[in-house]
Amino acid sequence: MHEFKWLLPACACAMFAFAAEAKVELAPVFTDNAVLQRGMEVPVWGKAAPGEEVTVKFADQSVSAKAGKDGKWMVKLAPMKESSENRTLEVSGKENKLSVANVLVGEVWLCSGQSNMELPLWGGNPRFRHYDGDKVAAQSNFPLIRIAQMRPYGWSTLPRTDFKITWQPVRPDNIAPFTAAGFFFGRELFQKLNIPIGLISSHWGGTRIEPWTPPEGFNSVPELAGIARDVNAKLPGTADYKKINEATQKAYAEWMEKCKAALAKGEVTPPPPAYPNELKAYTNHQQPTVLYNRMIYPFVPYAMRGAIWYQGEANLGDGALYTQKMQALLNGWKKVFLNPDFKLYFAQLAPFTYGGDKTRLPQIWEAQQKFAESEKDAGMAVINDVGNLKDIHPSDKKTVGERLALLALKRDYGMSNLKADSPTLKSHRIENGKFILDFNAVEQWTTKNNKPAANFEVAAVDGVFYPASVEIRGTSLVVGSDKVKAPKSLRYMWDQTDEATLANEAGLPLGAFRIEPPVVLDELVSYFKESSKLVYEYNLLSGSGFGDRTKVNYLADNSAGIKGNLTEITYLAVLTGNDGKVKWVAVSMNPFVNDAKKIGVPVKSANAMFQTRIQNMRMLSNVPGIKTGIIGEGNIEFWPGNYGTNNSARIPGANNSTYDFGDQPNQGVGYGSMQIHNYRARQTVFAYNKFDAGRNCDLGIGNAPGRNPDWTFSGSARNYKEAKLYVFVKERPRMKADAVMALVNAKVPAAAAMKPLYCCDLRTGVKGENVSYEFDDSAALTGKVRKVGYFLQLTGNDGKESWVFASMDAFSPDAKKLGVPVYSTGAIFQTIVKNLEVASNVPGVKTGKFEDGNIEFWAANYAQPNEKAIPGASNDVFDFGDRRQDPANGYGSMQVHNYREKQTVFAFNQFRGGTRADCGIGNAPGKNTDWTFSGSMKNYSKALLCVLVELE
Repeated sequence: MHEFKWLLPACACAMFAFAAEAKVELAPVFTDNAVLQRGMEVPVWGKAAPGEEVTVKFADQSVSAKAGKDGKWMVKLAPMKESSENRTLEVSGKENKLSVANVLVGEVWLCSGQSNMELPLWGGNPRFRHYDGDKVAAQSNFPLIRIAQMRPYGWSTLPRTDFKITWQPVRPDNIAPFTAAGFFFGRELFQKLNIPIGLISSHWGGTRIEPWTPPEGFNSVPELAGIARDVNAKLPGTADYKKINEATQKAYAEWMEKCKAALAKGEVTPPPPAYPNELKAYTNHQQPTVLYNRMIYPFVPYAMRGAIWYQGEANLGDGALYTQKMQALLNGWKKVFLNPDFKLYFAQLAPFTYGGDKTRLPQIWEAQQKFAESEKDAGMAVINDVGNLKDIHPSDKKTVGERLALLALKRDYGMSNLKADSPTLKSHRIENGKFILDFNAVEQWTTKNNKPAANFEVAAVDGVFYPASVEIRGTSLVVGSDKVKAPKSLRYMWDQTDEATLANEAGLPLGAFRIEPPVVLDELVSYFKESSKLVYEYNLLSGSGFGDRTKVNYLADNSAGIKGNLTEITYLAVLTGNDGKVKWVAVSMNPFVNDAKKIGVPVKSANAMFQTRIQNMRMLSNVPGIKTGIIGEGNIEFWPGNYGTNNSARIPGANNSTYDFGDQPNQGVGYGSMQIHNYRARQTVFAYNKFDAGRNCDLGIGNAPGRNPDWTFSGSARNYKEAKLYVFVKERPRMKADAVMALVNAKVPAAAAMKPLYCCDLRTGVKGENVSYEFDDSAALTGKVRKVGYFLQLTGNDGKESWVFASMDAFSPDAKKLGVPVYSTGAIFQTIVKNLEVASNVPGVKTGKFEDGNIEFWAANYAQPNEKAIPGASNDVFDFGDRRQDPANGYGSMQVHNYREKQTVFAFNQFRGGTRADCGIGNAPGKNTDWTFSGSMKNYSKALLCVLVELE
């Protein structure tokens, strides 16, 4: 007798309860038209009276076994050759005899997964069927291909077998609802092998991989020990179940004794112990093992070659762990199906616009590829050329099924000459600033629709990726970018919407991969020193003063040499623990200020006070848990003073009760904060607080343990024997004075007598409270300003240029208040200006000399009422007579008006809007003539504003 008690927990044996007459029964999977697996032992099993002898006869074999005490019996037929003859399987016991007719011997496969395996050959939903499945079904008459479907769908906390299963020969009237991928897989096998094929379908749309995995699978993978324990704790007969139950019984027994004692003393009885969560049954179909129990277990241990699998969408967030989960699935199925050579051929997910993190899908692609490469009994069909970015259920399942069949035909059926594998990376090297890539499974590259190869990116050690060009050189690929002189990393198809551009000579596409060696700290420091400029180097344990002691003892201070416009700021913190372990983080961002003296430690003398968002944040770190890569928006908290927990800046997700990433700074000096945050992940990137405390300051990378994640009051610097901060920048040279004047004089020769003060591209130049001027001579010009002129040149997306020049008597003698009136300049003007003179090439703009005009310069919000009674202005629209209002640091207005002509000369509003700002010459079309809420900057590729002055 063959024992298989491990296949079913003891408490589930009651499901095998049989009738009083104890007739022999056969497992439901054995029905008319079944296909038995050739070339391996074939288990046949069922129920009978305990001790009853059961005999199974088939194909000249007769095998007997006695039912065990639990009534279960099993025999194993010896390996058989394929046979297209419809024969009868006979099972007889003491009381009765059963016959299963029209049984064939051939190849049996399981078809499983989620909705893309479920997608039928044809059905009523036009978005959920194979594109020409109706025609295929009408022509499908294959008596030697037999199908069995697990219906209806369901789940169970414990294994069940009480479901009717029917085998059917494939006919036009029954194949349409069957899995399309499974059908095309089976048809391809049949057409190539010309032997019977059995296909068992069991799938459920939207399901995770864990529910399909038997307990044995989780037990076999150390990385999934947590899931295994949770499963075993609910499974009668396991050691975990016994241990937890015994502990629970003991706890309840002790509680009962306490209750008795309390009752005897007339005291209040204590509450009972909580029922352990581990023992609570699963409650939905997405939890581990529950689909295996209901939709796979009824077939266990039916002899089969293996399974095809199309799943993973529901596990999109698993990343690298999906490799282990696939391994658990295969290990488990090998065990329960009594087949150590059980095969698993699966479809790699197709590209799709999932939204969210665009790299989640590539990470699953990578995990699938790793499993295929590491498991000898697995194979992967790459299908990134037959997806649909707008439909998670691509309609071409013929390609999917046939590519899966290629793997089986080559690996299991001796067709070694078939080209069944997609190319995979074999080796790489870097020569002359480019990657040289060599591959397996390619003799000649082809490109889809003869388009150039694409979807490659390369990066230097800083991890910033740029699109790369590709040269096909024989079977090798040469990949590089002019923007990356010393490449370190490479990615191919590392976005969820990337579709295949390269395939081998058999048309099998290259799948996603990446080359990202670990970053070495010394290499990173050297890179930044070579590619950027070192502004500061600082010993974080040295202590910087506050109050009257504001000097920072930098190891290096090169801030005076930074003359250009900042284009990038990078902070690199390196902390060496007392145990010698080194932690580091490098974070790069767009400049939040254009003054290099304000980007170091924000002591009082630096005049740096920022609780502001930062853009284009990128992260590298060796600290576990730190989110790396392209972060996007973050925020900084730089100030010299004390601070409170109130989230005054309304940073999303910040807490009003703890010190985190949304704290409120106090004016003056005190504790001090220098913090960078990834607020979307609720994570502190780097924090340095309490500047003057030296080795007792607060210092950390990532979130601090405990209540305050930003390390406030932690005194954590004592944990480090060394701590260093580097600050790097990239800069762009500023314009020269003669270049500014040449630009203006080409349009307005009369401006030649003036001197250039500022020049700024309004699309990119305003960042928070600071303006990144392409030219800034405000520090060099001395004396009072007598006359000021504004030259605005707009370059349209069509390349056409429009310009205006407006000069007037200076409305302020202070040059620092004549540029873009951001809050930090203190410029607030709604005033009449004298001797307005206008020149322009814009049709309709009134040019010439005018007695006066008016300006609206402020960083605040504003409303329509004509509070200053500017003649002709409206109280109902945004024009040339608007009223400034709180908040003081809001939308922003920089407008020059010829109010006598009821005309806007030029306007720049919503300073921080970048390419969404308001900008225009002349009156805006529509209701608001001053361009408010127009978002018109999107129409221009460049918006250059130059400010000129005459001095007294």
